[in-house]
Amino acid sequence: MSPVEGVTRDRIFDSMEWSGKKYNIIDTGGYLPDTDDKIEKAVRKQAELAYSEADFIILLMDGQSEITSSDRHLAEFIKRNSKPSSLVVNKIDDVSHEEKLYEFYELGLGTPHHISAISGKNVGDFLDIICQQIPNKQKKEKKYDNYLNLAIVGMPNVGKSSLMNSLLDEEKSIVTEIAGTTRDAVDSYINYYGKTIRLIDTAGLRKKSKVGDSIEFYSTIRTQKIIQECNIALVLIDAEKGIGTQDKAIIRSVVLNGKGLVVVVNKWDKIKKSNDTMIEYKRDLYYELKLLKHFPVLFISVLKKQRIFSTISEAIKVNDQYKKQLKTSELNEYLEFIQYKYPPPAIKGKNLKIKYGTQVHHSPPVFAFFCNYPELYPKQYKRYIENQIRNRFGYDGVPIKISFRKK
Repeated sequence: MSPVEGVTRDRIFDSMEWSGKKYNIIDTGGYLPDTDDKIEKAVRKQAELAYSEADFIILLMDGQSEITSSDRHLAEFIKRNSKPSSLVVNKIDDVSHEEKLYEFYELGLGTPHHISAISGKNVGDFLDIICQQIPNKQKKEKKYDNYLNLAIVGMPNVGKSSLMNSLLDEEKSIVTEIAGTTRDAVDSYINYYGKTIRLIDTAGLRKKSKVGDSIEFYSTIRTQKIIQECNIALVLIDAEKGIGTQDKAIIRSVVLNGKGLVVVVNKWDKIKKSNDTMIEYKRDLYYELKLLKHFPVLFISVLKKQRIFSTISEAIKVNDQYKKQLKTSELNEYLEFIQYKYPPPAIKGKNLKIKYGTQVHHSPPVFAFFCNYPELYPKQYKRYIENQIRNRFGYDGVPIKISFRKK
């Protein structure tokens, strides 16, 4: 962070874990209620959107500055909306600063918690307190464990809600030509050949905002939450526009979160075709994002209702791979073969040898390989192991995690 006041224009979205629980954090820009400045208005809009998404609000104040009218306005805004909240006073770096705390009682937000972010003083204690106050949603989410939780994600106006409505054959989400017309995530259920599938539609805003970046912000938060909750994600991209920077970011987020992935190219009816159009389009996708070679790519037209149910059947296939558990004996038999075929290189005069491996987890699959010098294995050989596992056992559409451990 820069020491310059007001340098946080954009919000920062990230995840954290404390006391065994995971949380999403949104750090907004500074809130100025009365301003005609376009940038400050956009920052305020983003802060209000972040507030609407949050389960718990932390109002952070500067313990070395006087309380301003903006601080009072924001405190009143928080009290009016009655969400769980906590007042935190930062920059209380030593005991001599603590007398400043009494000034903050006038905001009417209860006892202020004092911390020093720069030294870490009282930060852990404060996190313990607020984590007890944040609503626990984990029990609620457990009821979905027996379903295939399928997220439909992608950029605004790429056809997410239209796809969901077509699959359900009903108008569950508001669909217009305006980019970003679905404000809330909408869950629905379908039974597909005996399998119960929970469909999660995501992202956007009901009304087109004058602040374009706010749409992106809101969509990003929604998408991140849904990706963390799903098993498999259908990532829709616009056939005419191709794969852009934000599409790549969404795909990477799915993979980094350890979720199954199906790339769905929508609006395929608008593309002029030859015999090799699909092959060429896939080749271009792989060139733009190399990791896609391990994930299925489908071509559909929601408007024409062409191949829309292939998204469900492919997601079921990927989910089967996602939950697959290899027998240790089967893995080690193949491990001997691939090491014989391409032995690990000698590094710094040391002969490397994988003694055995096992799949320690599924959903997503995680493999542990026990060897003599785990720290010496080059990335190329780890990639070779992953590719060989995929060639032999499948795992199409699923990110694989591999670790090398000392034995």
